[in-house]
Amino acid sequence: MKVTTKRLFAATLVAASMLTVPSAFAADDTTATSPVVHLGDGSGGHVITPNATTPRIENRPISGTTYLADFDIKANYGYVRLYLKNTGKQPISFTINQGSPGGRQKASGSVGGGETYSEIVNEKSGPWSVGTFYVNLTSGSAPMEGQLGVRISTDTNF
Repeated sequence: MKVTTKRLFAATLVAASMLTVPSAFAADDTTATSPVVHLGDGSGGHVITPNATTPRIENRPISGTTYLADFDIKANYGYVRLYLKNTGKQPISFTINQGSPGGRQKASGSVGGGETYSEIVNEKSGPWSVGTFYVNLTSGSAPMEGQLGVRISTDTNF
């Protein structure tokens, strides 16, 4: 190949690769959308609308005997997945309260030492309203070790 042809080919490849960046890289860092899935007889009559999810707290290290973190639920997002990885030996108790750290309790539970909890905390009770929510963690007298994550979604398929 001539040098000009090679340069033109290389420039075309670079331009094409910039145009085909996967949507996960091109999307806003805080919002991810799942793909549309077509089901059925091939007529396109069954379409699953993509759900949107937003990380509110991502892999935040936890320590001490008490820990407090807050997150907001925005319009049309009402389902909450709590991720709590306990890498310590002492159980960690959690509550999620609405409006303030001591506000109306919406969810609670406990995660044993060495265990991981990853559940949609309001799957059965339904979506929560718009507002600020607080995750309270306690571990008694032993310090906590692990990670906390919260994700919100438009539905329970996340």
